[in-house]
Order: sequence, then C-alpha cells, then structure tokens
Amino acid sequence: MNPTLFISHGAPNIILSDSKSKRNFQKLGKKLTKPKYIIVISAHYVTNDLKIIDPNANKIMYDFYGFEDELYKVMYEINSDKDLALNLMNKLKDLDITISIDNDRNSYDHGVWNVLSLLYEKLDIPVLQLSIPYSYTPAELINLGEKLKSFKEEALIICSGGVTHNLGDMSYSSTVKTYAKDFNEKIKYIIENAEENSLLNIKSDINFRKNHPSTEHFLPLFIAYGSAINKKGLSVNSEIQYSNISMESFIFDEK
Repeated sequence: MNPTLFISHGAPNIILSDSKSKRNFQKLGKKLTKPKYIIVISAHYVTNDLKIIDPNANKIMYDFYGFEDELYKVMYEINSDKDLALNLMNKLKDLDITISIDNDRNSYDHGVWNVLSLLYEKLDIPVLQLSIPYSYTPAELINLGEKLKSFKEEALIICSGGVTHNLGDMSYSSTVKTYAKDFNEKIKYIIENAEENSLLNIKSDINFRKNHPSTEHFLPLFIAYGSAINKKGLSVNSEIQYSNISMESFIFDEK
C-alpha cells in the first residue's frame, strides 16, 4: 500500500532555493516506492463540485507572478492517463461520489509540478489531478479522502496546500510570527495524535483566520487525513519561511 502525503508547498521558487524544506522533500522522494500512478489534490485548483482535469493533460502552467525569470523557464514532463482517469471516475461514482471531467483544465498548476519536481527529478508516473470541491464541508472532504483509500494499493495520494497561508502578512524577517507558530504546533499535534474532532472544528480556532484569510490551502489536509488508514500522520518537514508560511508536511501510512 502506498502512503498519503500532505505537502505544504510554500512559494514556487522553493525549487531554486537551498532551503531545509527543499532538501527534506528531495530526501522523502528517494524513500518512496514507485506507484502505478499518482492522485494529486492542489490548493490551486478549486471548483464548486469535484472535478478531474482533462485526461489528456501533459503540460505545466506558470500560475504565479513576480518571481525570478529562471522559474518561468523550468520545464517538467508530466502526463495524465485517460484509462486511469476514467477508472478513477467510475469507481468514485460507484462509491456515491459525483465527479466530472473539467475539459477547460488541461495543465498542472505549480502546487502539483513544483512538489513533484522535488520528489521526482524525472517523472515517468501518470498524474491524475482532482479539484478541491469548495462546496464540501470539512466532514465531506474527509469522507472524500476515505473513498480514495481504496486506490492506495496502486496510487500515491499527494495533497498539496499549506498549514498556514497568509501572504498579506508575510515578511523577510527571521522572527516567526506567534500566531503562525502557535497554529502550526496545534496542527502538528492534531495530526500526530489523530484528533479528528479538533481537526473538524479547526475553523473556530482563534488563529485560523489569521493564518488562512481564505481556506483553499488548508482544505487538502482534510482529504489527506481522510485517506489515511492509520489516521496518525508523521511530520516529514518542519520549517516556517517568510515569518509566517509553514512548510509543515506529513506522511500517513508510512511503510
């Protein structure tokens, strides 16, 4: 059985850095057993209802601005697979999950290829990207993850987002903001101790909105948690960049 990963992907230029997080993600990639395919959910693909990108997708998008010119020249070979995509859809429908193909989405956002390029220098594994269904409640997102568990014999599940994500209050200071540190520690405790009720009610935490003015970067964590057979995740990276951007990442069901 393959594990589930929740990766706090940080800024797109992590791939150009020499950061602790980059090194840890590269080390993690070397430990992973090669799956038949990868199912990925990224904070940068949000739809009202659950969708899967065009099964013919085979390119990356540079969905960011203001970064180094070098970043817009990065090439990364990545492909979906029509048969695997249709099989995933049909099996989810059999599990009472409504899903449709998004014919307008035919490339992979940086929350996908940025992470994959750190885990796999060269990728020869099909990648099926699901959207984050914004109409779902946290409990429904966990349930979606539960339904994805049945694919883990063949697929590696990667949920790409962020334990914290307040770009409006980030800075280049080396001093970590207290609200980010406290929230990060709380999430780490919740995940490492499988505190599902605390996770379900996390939006009521005093620091939630300070760390997530919008929720899309946190939502993949619900899906990752739901897809875990052993709900206790293990931290594989701990770093806070730009004073408030947590890179905290977890592996569930590690072999």
